[in-house]
Formats: sequence, structure tokens, C-alpha cells
Amino acid sequence: MIEDVVAWVLLVAVAAYACAGGTDYGAGFWDLVAGGAERGKRPRWLIDHAMEPVWETNNVWLIFVLVIMWTGFPVLFQTIFSAMWLPLALAAVGLVLRGAGFALRKPARRLARRRVYGAVFAVSSLLTPFFLGAAVGGIATGRVAPGTQASADAWSNGTSVIAGLLTVAATASLGAVFLTADARRFDAPD
Repeated sequence: MIEDVVAWVLLVAVAAYACAGGTDYGAGFWDLVAGGAERGKRPRWLIDHAMEPVWETNNVWLIFVLVIMWTGFPVLFQTIFSAMWLPLALAAVGLVLRGAGFALRKPARRLARRRVYGAVFAVSSLLTPFFLGAAVGGIATGRVAPGTQASADAWSNGTSVIAGLLTVAATASLGAVFLTADARRFDAPD
């Protein structure tokens, strides 16, 4: 009975992170394709303005998921993190780089430095959901079972690549919906 409750809480937390964090990553995708310095100035302003209040809080859902999984299902946690350590570590590096790029881009005075930080933010916004999706794809293939050792076979397969690409596409879609609604709120429909 208690396992079912914990599983439902975990499912709701994963869904919350997928929606909130996915929107955040999607905004980074649109930042990447916004264009050059002049053409992309207005979209990037909107992305910064829309994501600034929430970008860091979205990661609270990820921490909540990890804590619930670790305390509620320790064997599952150990199995996933043993087999999927590389894509999950790359996703974690992406989270750190993404946060640094987002936080440092705005106060940077020189255009070249803003571009570097913006590129770090945008590329990390693609890589992080890709590797999270690849890990989920690896789990979906059934190649991750208790006792599974770290192996590229667990996550570098067609299903994992497709799951990673679909995750990037889904986050881009979520980001587009959120940014469109936010643009209307600020009366900036273009």
C-alpha cells in the first residue's frame, strides 16, 4: 500500500518536472534558434523575462524526484544510476552549464562574452533533455535490471536516441507554448 502511494507521488513529481523543466529547456531551444544579435534581441529578452522567475525553481522537482526515488525505491535508484551513470552525469553537467550560461549572460558587458554564455545556455538546453530522454529510453528497452553494470549498451541504442530526440522536441513544444502565452501577457505578440 505505501509503495503505491510513493509510486504515485514519484509519478506526479516526474510529470511536474517534465512540464516545468521541459518548458525551461524548450525556452533554451528557442533561444538557440532566435537568430543573430539584432534579430534575436527581442526573442531573447522575452525568454529571459519569462524564464528568470522560474528557471531555478524548476530544478526543485528534479531534486524531489531523486529524493523520493532514493528513499522509496533504493534498489531502483541504485540500478538506474549504476546502469545510466554516463547519460545522467552528462545531463547533470548540462544542468550546471545551463544555469551558469543563463545567469552569466545578462550581466556580461561585452557582446562576445554574452554570445559565449548564450551558446552555453542554448546548447545545454538541448543536451540535458536529450541525455535525460536517452536514459528513459534505455530503461524502456528493458536493458536495465537489478545488477546491471554500467554499459553503453544500456543507453546507446536506437530507442534511447529516439527517446532523447523526442524529449528535445517535446521540450521545444512546451517552451513555445509557454513563451507564446507569456508574450501575449506582455502584449508582445510578434
